[in-house]
Amino acid sequence: MLSILLFIFFMTLISLKLNFFTMIYSFFFLFIFFVFKFNFMGFFCSISLNLGLDYFSFCMIFLTFWLVILMMYGMMNLKNLYFSYLQFLVLLMSFFLILCFSSLDFFSFYIYFESSVLPVFLLIYGWGYQPERIFASLYFFFYTLFSSLPLLLIILFLNNSLGYFYFGMSYFSDNFYLYIFFMFSFLVKLPMFMFHLWLPKAHVEAPSCGSMILAGVMLKLGGYGLMRVFYLFMNMVKLNSFFFISLSLLGAFYVSLFTLLQTDMKVLVAYSSVSHMSLVICGLMTLTSMAFLGSLFLMMSHGLVSSGLFYFVGCLFDRLSSRSLLLIKGLINFCPSFMMFFFFLISSNISFPPSLNLISEIFICMSLLSWDSFTFLLIFFSLFFSACAMVTFFSFISHGVTSGLLYILDSGIVREFYLFFMHLFPLYTFFLNLDFFFSF
Repeated sequence: MLSILLFIFFMTLISLKLNFFTMIYSFFFLFIFFVFKFNFMGFFCSISLNLGLDYFSFCMIFLTFWLVILMMYGMMNLKNLYFSYLQFLVLLMSFFLILCFSSLDFFSFYIYFESSVLPVFLLIYGWGYQPERIFASLYFFFYTLFSSLPLLLIILFLNNSLGYFYFGMSYFSDNFYLYIFFMFSFLVKLPMFMFHLWLPKAHVEAPSCGSMILAGVMLKLGGYGLMRVFYLFMNMVKLNSFFFISLSLLGAFYVSLFTLLQTDMKVLVAYSSVSHMSLVICGLMTLTSMAFLGSLFLMMSHGLVSSGLFYFVGCLFDRLSSRSLLLIKGLINFCPSFMMFFFFLISSNISFPPSLNLISEIFICMSLLSWDSFTFLLIFFSLFFSACAMVTFFSFISHGVTSGLLYILDSGIVREFYLFFMHLFPLYTFFLNLDFFFSF
């Protein structure tokens, strides 16, 4: 583990002078080394200097490597005077994310958890599309900072009282305030309904590569953090889960209705992310092994699908300088191959087989129904209206009378088709090899 981190660290130091393709291929070979190097059986292993992996962290680091490689390919349309600084930010962010997912104690997890926010803040601030990116980046930064300060104070307090506060220790608390402060930071990061207002603003103003990593990996930090802290507050989670599950399901229903009214494609995809992350919260709150596995599957599949959708919207925006559903119509007449990949992404987002989303939502829904059968109505309506929004999204831009904007549209380039395929390939491969996950 330490060898991988040192390699990324030194690559980050020389990234300002590093050739773009050298950086991509180095990262790809590092990913291959990571996948074939680490073999584990569900517990912390490969421990070096307070770093280690288990089942959840391996999957999250796998997702981080994969999406950072795809993000690097997606950055090729941003080549300008400051492109080397963009390379530096991407490598710095990947370094902090991998450190965060491989940390074994809460204090170092918090430090890397917050450090990964700064490169995304600079990415939105420096390479965003519109002047509103300044307010969007500050919104994102201060939402995260405000929610995380209580978590830092609680971690410092527990470090002082217990001596060393690490994952897996036998410490169980019935203190309600400790529970809320621990939960609050991760729920804002996910984000939960009512704490989600930073997400559409950050996504709308970020460049497409920034949206890819923000939706693909950064949102997963909240779910990963919840997985790590729930065993500390088992009794409190059982007592208060009804509130968070009810709020998340109701929020998923409201957000899916609100998605139907959107005309900005990036906002539409961002709100669909809020709806999916609400299911992750509900699944984790039931405290069943099936729901934990379903939440992990949903985080991985949502990371791939939402990243692909944001990249698709970015490709259209680069060509047409518009993200409006009212202006972009009839794309299937001009770029049918482009729309074929878009159809696969949309169908995966609404859990159409054979995508990993289907298995994850089945697991979470079964756990919720066993927790309380009255959740059936909210689950049904939230999933139904989310699917309606995605179908409307596809039909609006695929069919209809074409506008004058589209006569300058090309049929797509090989790099874009490659990126779409590489978003979809692991999604369907995991579905066909689920015995790998169940072997642990």
